[in-house]
Amino acid sequence: MSAKQRAARARFKAAVAEAKKLRKKNPKLTNTQALRQAFAISYGKKRAKVGAAKKSKPTKVKEKKSNPTSDMHKDTKSHNVNIRVVSGTDEKLQKQITNEVLKRIDNNISEIAQREKVIASVISRKTELVAKYGIRWYKNWIKNARKIVSELKTHNREFLKLVQNKTR
Repeated sequence: MSAKQRAARARFKAAVAEAKKLRKKNPKLTNTQALRQAFAISYGKKRAKVGAAKKSKPTKVKEKKSNPTSDMHKDTKSHNVNIRVVSGTDEKLQKQITNEVLKRIDNNISEIAQREKVIASVISRKTELVAKYGIRWYKNWIKNARKIVSELKTHNREFLKLVQNKTR
């Protein structure tokens, strides 16, 4: 936890304690109202009027001068799908991302092969497993296992598309 977080936590605990005192004095105050007043007291302000909202003045913000080579644009909502696209990344970062994606593809391929071996093993022991656990369990297990393999293959296709887009 950073020093600012610790300070904020301590300030909040002090405000909660002050709010308890305020509620003892005035039981009609709601917890929220008492907490607002306690924060106002802790910041050295006069007691905030309960229920009255403060009007904020528009502040002028200085625009940053941007360097076109270091600007990055993030597109987070495309076609109702949460996609994170970062434009303007350097080649070193792109190579690193590509290498990580290739590692994930390799891991998925080995996991797919391993799961297919297990599925084949379970299919070969069908009569034994049906006798022990029942046909319903057996069918559900096979269905779920094939579903997982299908999802892993889908992930691989998506990873491959990602690598192909990065290498263009």
